[in-house]
Amino acid sequence: MVVPERLTVVTSVVREARKRTGLSQRALAEQAGTAQSVVGRIEAGLTSPSIDTIVRLLDAAGFDLKVELVPQPRVDPVSERYKRDVDRTLLRENLKKSVDERLRVNVEMLMFGNELRRAMRVAEPPK
Repeated sequence: MVVPERLTVVTSVVREARKRTGLSQRALAEQAGTAQSVVGRIEAGLTSPSIDTIVRLLDAAGFDLKVELVPQPRVDPVSERYKRDVDRTLLRENLKKSVDERLRVNVEMLMFGNELRRAMRVAEPPK
């Protein structure tokens, strides 16, 4: 049976709490007011326990459950696709330069682009 990742976290938390207190599955179950088979199925990842059950088992082992909201990273599939094709040599070379050097190069490129546009306007044949 393939155990989902989130369920694996639950099973490991319950098992870790039980082992830290030196309790057997049976002893933890008795203190939590449930059957040993329930603890066994939870630790084996064979069942998806309710929050109440998890809290009751952890409480019986002397632990509190702390839940934290963590934002998931947003992944842009388009930019991820392009990252594979990027030659990082130029990136590394540019990052070796100071901020002032990088800005100077950008200003020079901007000026070059403006000059090129002017030259192309002059070189356009009359309409």
